[in-house]
Amino acid sequence: LAAGAVWLFARRRIGRGVLAAWVGAVVLLDLVPVDRRFLSSEDFTEERSQRIVATEADREILADTTAGFRVLNLTVSPFNDASTSYFHRSVGGYHGAKLSRYQDLIDRYLSSLDEGVLDMLNTRYLIAAGPDGAPEARRRGTEYGAAWFVDAAVGAATPAEEIDLLGETDLHRVAVVAERDMERLGALAPADSAARRTIRLAEYRPNLLRYEYTADREALALFSEIFYDKGWRAYVDGVEAPYLRADYVLRAMLLPAGSHTVEWCFRAPHWGAAEAITLAASLLVLLSVAAALLLRFRTKKQQS
Repeated sequence: LAAGAVWLFARRRIGRGVLAAWVGAVVLLDLVPVDRRFLSSEDFTEERSQRIVATEADREILADTTAGFRVLNLTVSPFNDASTSYFHRSVGGYHGAKLSRYQDLIDRYLSSLDEGVLDMLNTRYLIAAGPDGAPEARRRGTEYGAAWFVDAAVGAATPAEEIDLLGETDLHRVAVVAERDMERLGALAPADSAARRTIRLAEYRPNLLRYEYTADREALALFSEIFYDKGWRAYVDGVEAPYLRADYVLRAMLLPAGSHTVEWCFRAPHWGAAEAITLAASLLVLLSVAAALLLRFRTKKQQS
């Protein structure tokens, strides 16, 4: 039918509009019945039946304006359900592509609700079923916060040893790091000076984290954020500074004494090159359009 329409158009028996309508009708008649064999009206549901509504527990947690804490929802399958992330920074969630180290943490510690690992992930609230079966918010109160200073570090020769040490170490006072990073840390301040160190999360955005801290001497700070060096950069008072992985999945920095600001900024790798190429291509398109308009104007002027 489509070929026949093209043949009639080529023979000047039908016009362009009739050809377009004819071919469009043929395409619809061909595709729609086939498509409906795969996706019929029974495969769709009304939007209201899938709407995620905040529970009383969600509203209670949302009233807490402290930045950076996380929530573990035990009323759903914590690591196979993403609905909690609609309202909170979730310890769990779901994605088809797993972060392998975080999945190790789930299998080894989070599935059994290990208190130390929940604390280092800054898990402030659990959502669990109350006496009447309704979701209930439970404040934990032992979480370490969005960032904290430690007094010492212990080295691990392998990733397996590193994850083992998480269950044997006081993670609030001691960081677990790879042995190759131990030389970078040097001698850390003793425990009795910990009271003279403070660090807090002052601003939280998906691509920018800003912390303010005061320390009486150089100290190691841990940040309750997943280590990912493909795009994240750290700055102290605007000057880029090195960082390392600690506690198997978290970020850590050796910070200088005094009162300073730490910023973590995310920018996709090679973003500058991508912006430059995009700008050059856009300018080329605009110049081409301008040249075409100028050429058309000159042609019309010559003809007149």
